[in-house]
Amino acid sequence: MSADQGAETRAASLRSGAHVPPEEAAIGCRNVTKTFGSITAVDDVELGIADGEWVSIVGPNGAGKTTLLNILNGFYTPDAGSDVYLNGEEVSGRPEHYRARHGLGRTFQGLELFESEDVLENVMTTRAVAERPNVLSAMLYYGTGRKTEAENMRFVEEILDYLELWEYRHTTVSTLPLGVQRRVDLARSLALEPDVLLLDEAMSGLTFDEKYDMIRFLTDLHEEEGLTLVMIEHDLEVVTAVSERMIVMQKGGVIARGPPEAVTDDPEVARVYTGVE
Repeated sequence: MSADQGAETRAASLRSGAHVPPEEAAIGCRNVTKTFGSITAVDDVELGIADGEWVSIVGPNGAGKTTLLNILNGFYTPDAGSDVYLNGEEVSGRPEHYRARHGLGRTFQGLELFESEDVLENVMTTRAVAERPNVLSAMLYYGTGRKTEAENMRFVEEILDYLELWEYRHTTVSTLPLGVQRRVDLARSLALEPDVLLLDEAMSGLTFDEKYDMIRFLTDLHEEEGLTLVMIEHDLEVVTAVSERMIVMQKGGVIARGPPEAVTDDPEVARVYTGVE
């Protein structure tokens, strides 16, 4: 095989279909399209993220990355003919809270925290959503209701300790630095005990030290807890250091996918990022 043929083969492999069939993936989708009027934000995307993978989705602003995550977690409804799968179940018609209770967690680029509450209250509120207590026991606060509350408190305190948030547990969220607020957002997601975690620029705006801490926590969750991570991130140095696979989006579609080293060496990917042919 000539050098040119080898390059063409490598390029073709980067533009092939999903890594695993979406129906068998921890999180996946097939033929997913989302239009807003005349604008196509996501264009016929197919993904298959295997159980236990750490995959990063990259691309320029406006490529459709966040819209895709919003479809996967049920915040947006995709166009007709789109299919979304969670742990082998077709969930396209299922609402966001159903997916959250069946193993899908999500952090947000724009933090969705209760700023007037303290850290403990923020995470406990999310934990209560996961439990769906019996109405009578919740009203009476006796028996099962009280036992559930105590168990939830212990579980949330373990999360806060794990993410080194213990000292902030009674601090109002609005007074905390951004790096700590992003850890609170992560803690809220972990309170739902997810199998798959969608991270939308979880390191955006962080200092070097704060970013290092976030990478450390995510690496521990991935390696020790086996959490499947799907991460949108603009810092390619971070992406290539932590990701097992990398997916590049441009104008709503996937233009490359594969090992980070192979993807970043691809001329088409370089053109998207630099604008140079």
